[in-house]
Amino acid sequence: MEARHRKILAYGDLSEKIISKSFCTLCGACEAACPVHAIRVDETGARQVEDCSQSIDMCPICYDVCPHTEALMMESQSFLFEAPRRHESLGYYREICFAQATDTRMREMSRGGGVITSLLSFALQKEMIDGAVASEAVPSSTLETRPLIATVPDDVMSALDSKFSPSPVARAFGTAVYGYGKNRIAFVGLPCHVLAIRKLEAWQHRFVASLRITLGLFCLWTFSIKALLDHLAATRSLQASKIARLDLGRELSIQTDSEVHSVPLEEARSHILEGCRTCGDFTAEFADISIGGAGALTGWSTVILRTRVGEELFNQAVGEGTVRAARLEDSPEVFAHIIEMSTTKRKIALEETRLREQAGLITPPSTRLPAEFGILSSITVQDAMTKIVVTVTRDLTATQLLEVMMKHHHLGYPVVDESNELLGIVTFEDLTKVPTAERDSTKVGAIMKTKLVVGYPDEPVLNAFERMTSSEIGRIFVVDRKNPKRLLGILTRSDILHALRSVLKAR
Repeated sequence: MEARHRKILAYGDLSEKIISKSFCTLCGACEAACPVHAIRVDETGARQVEDCSQSIDMCPICYDVCPHTEALMMESQSFLFEAPRRHESLGYYREICFAQATDTRMREMSRGGGVITSLLSFALQKEMIDGAVASEAVPSSTLETRPLIATVPDDVMSALDSKFSPSPVARAFGTAVYGYGKNRIAFVGLPCHVLAIRKLEAWQHRFVASLRITLGLFCLWTFSIKALLDHLAATRSLQASKIARLDLGRELSIQTDSEVHSVPLEEARSHILEGCRTCGDFTAEFADISIGGAGALTGWSTVILRTRVGEELFNQAVGEGTVRAARLEDSPEVFAHIIEMSTTKRKIALEETRLREQAGLITPPSTRLPAEFGILSSITVQDAMTKIVVTVTRDLTATQLLEVMMKHHHLGYPVVDESNELLGIVTFEDLTKVPTAERDSTKVGAIMKTKLVVGYPDEPVLNAFERMTSSEIGRIFVVDRKNPKRLLGILTRSDILHALRSVLKAR
């Protein structure tokens, strides 16, 4: 009987593949979902407090809803299926803009534009929601966080729009439903939190019927706060009580009452949670609305509207003057920074996964290809590729290239000559290597790459995907077999996922 329970009760797999390998990021989804309350999550991790086999014979839910497992990934992405645009680093979306709260008090209390606080307060006032689940700072330590269940507009004033330590907000969602009796809830979380909620939604867990909207926070990494604070005390004599704020961008910025200290990104990475090391989601791609910093655009936030639900809430808040919005085109350098951060996180995660696999180390199951990818052998490149391709010429300046990227939001563009024949590729990464002062005088022809990885319209998508993976690129150009300079289309990872979802949806 004991062996049988190990096979059909999922906690054994969760413990073996996630918890014991320190991949858990303490979201609390497993505790919230457990039908017999056999799991507890606290600052030390997740653990089993009751033998669930004594109460039930079969239950896969704790493993399935964990954001670090491979289960329900495709089903979770289906909530974004209707979004008209796809971006290699930002995911599915409807619109992207900059925004800020019109209430100066909300902006002053925020790390950015106060958008999350304003949207939650607005939704509560309009009775679109009757509660919100977010995180707030622990009073005794501004760097540590705990779940917040807000039921009136004033409650959300302490909600954080950025954080660097784990908080079991997915568990708090269950508390909001069962403990507070809320049935129209807004959920705010980091990318892993949002994915956990989407998995619960895909699993059709009964309490997720109370979910109304999901707001995702941009996140580079979450730290093991104790390890980070011990390191800062030992290397820089910085005591936790003196630290007022952390900001994470191209480096970790530590602000005290009197000065600012900078820690190189590589040094900071050694203190992030193990489960964050292979996560490539910077912008909370599974959320209804994703919100994060706007770099040098002080007092503003970057807002990615992904679903109709998110778009409707945001547009209503703008229409009634709670939030004001600004176009991306007005601040191209700021948007370029967001793309750079997202691309950097994805690249670091892929490299970390590759190095772990080469060393024979375990990686989170979520980093592996879903079993559904086998279907790609039956889909041709022609059926999955984007046929209308935005091209650029070699005479375009780097400044003009940035304008093209701002308009179309792609990361790589084919470079063609006067006869529309393929010459090479220029990417966002190539552009970032050009100093700002030299962009007006630098031509695309000087920074483009001429060595191309290509695909053919009649080959299986799986073959093309394997070529992309082995070459560590995010796109390939599709060309005519008889004339390799004739561009027929482009195939990106987003195109492949979209084609796969279309096939699965049709079944």
